Amino acid sequence: MAKAIDHAGIQFRILNASKGPAVRATRAQADRVLYRQAVRTALENQPNLMIFQQAVEDLIVENDRVVGAVTQMGLKFRAKAVVLTVGTFLDGKIHIGLDNYSGGRAGDPPAISLSRRLRELPLRVSRLKNRYSAAY
Repeated sequence: MAKAIDHAGIQFRILNASKGPAVRATRAQADRVLYRQAVRTALENQPNLMIFQQAVEDLIVENDRVVGAVTQMGLKFRAKAVVLTVGTFLDGKIHIGLDNYSGGRAGDPPAISLSRRLRELPLRVSRLKNRYSAAY
């Protein structure tokens, strides 16, 4: 992140500059497009890192342990550890007034299959709700 902000930063400022060094902090503002490009370039050029981007549909479970993931296209990835970063897409619902429908952010589809699979496992799955209206 530090190298990306060095590449994409458009404004840097020291916060609490008039106070002691213990409370000072540097704030940086970045050009979104340049920052995204810098992070992507850093990741793509990282040795021993393979990036594969696709939605996970299922988990591979053996002996009560998650040992891999299966993508939408049926590709299987086995791993010592599996980290799911699902955001708001697990069984995602869009609410507009009294109406609601399945969906994700910006027209992306919800992760219904993965949500169903997680509920089958002895895991706690719950929903966080954003209580702010579109007017804010």
